[in-house]
Amino acid sequence: MTKIAIVGGCPNSEYLAPFSDKEWDIWVHGNQMNRHENRRVSRIFEIHDDLSEHPPQYAPWIAEKKIPMIVGRNFPIKADHISVFPFDKANAIMGQHLTSTPAYMMALAIIEGATEIGIYGVDMSVDDHEYFHQRPTMYAWVGYARGLGIKVTIPKESSLFIDKYVEGAGAGNSPDFEQPPFTEKEFLGMVKLHEDKISSYEQEILDIQAKVLLIQKTIHSHDGARQAYARLAKVSRSIESGVDIDSLIDTALIK
Repeated sequence: MTKIAIVGGCPNSEYLAPFSDKEWDIWVHGNQMNRHENRRVSRIFEIHDDLSEHPPQYAPWIAEKKIPMIVGRNFPIKADHISVFPFDKANAIMGQHLTSTPAYMMALAIIEGATEIGIYGVDMSVDDHEYFHQRPTMYAWVGYARGLGIKVTIPKESSLFIDKYVEGAGAGNSPDFEQPPFTEKEFLGMVKLHEDKISSYEQEILDIQAKVLLIQKTIHSHDGARQAYARLAKVSRSIESGVDIDSLIDTALIK
């Protein structure tokens, strides 16, 4: 049996994933690896061609972890543990419906013969782009997987596949459009997501500052050596020209 846990970044169910259960493969987003440094991760997904929103060291940082990676066609690093996503195989399933990283994960899990898929930290309920373009496609992949007989588990903490309105049974037979579409919990989840990003970037700044200090110390060391050798060169030149030097104090007078 192949059990695959797809892990997103929504904090209400992200850490419910079975990290400690070795029967499960754990698949995570590359830009969320800073939140899983001490957790078991089976595969990293970074399918974006444009990595400009990340610092230059982002790609080497996730690649150097030596965890198997699934990447887009233009990922800048090539290595034995890095594989390009099989776009042709995924598109052959039900057309081109890869509107989110979790959709890529679902497609690959189906391609690789998963018997059970768990979806954690994937709500797609706050950002307009996610809600209107990514969530319907995720529904399609989940429905397709279930149609194949694959067990798909979504924790009750996640809002994915939770609909409060039932056509024909709701009050007035229409959704309550006055009800806010977002909850405080979801917004606080996004607050936590961006706090984690800020913390990660701040740590990168500290790491860079530490490297700068080390480089500055090295520069000062080389500068001291340079001055010493320059002085010794003048002393040697004086000796070679016939000047008698009886003590180190005499070297201070040489120009």
